[in-house]
Amino acid sequence: MRACIRLLMLALTGLWMACGSPSGTPQAGSELQGQAKISWKDTLANLGTIKEGDDVTYTFTFKNTGSADLQIRQAIPSCGCTIAAIPGEPIHPGQQGHIVVHFHSAGQAGEQTKQITIVSNAHPEKQFLYLKARIIQQ
Repeated sequence: MRACIRLLMLALTGLWMACGSPSGTPQAGSELQGQAKISWKDTLANLGTIKEGDDVTYTFTFKNTGSADLQIRQAIPSCGCTIAAIPGEPIHPGQQGHIVVHFHSAGQAGEQTKQITIVSNAHPEKQFLYLKARIIQQ
């Protein structure tokens, strides 16, 4: 009797582990619901030579080439001199969207490269945009 109970417990444990296996049936949120995909027009904005203290705005354009709505969750600049505005609404498959980046060059000098980390529901979850400028003193 004890052997039957152990065998039953072992079988139930194996069944429970198999149901949670990532190689099993796709769960909600996987291929069954589609996947958003960002295709960028460009990921590097070369702002050229600007004077220290100038404010420059650049608009990055992208398209959702995936099969699910794209949600831009965050835009995280690498420094406080850069601010990025993201779309507030989902970008549907086939539609374009924009991320507007403002760069304030006060206190900056020489060659500068700033990174903006974009967090979304696309794959990969984190993607990177860059601003590049040569800043000269006034």
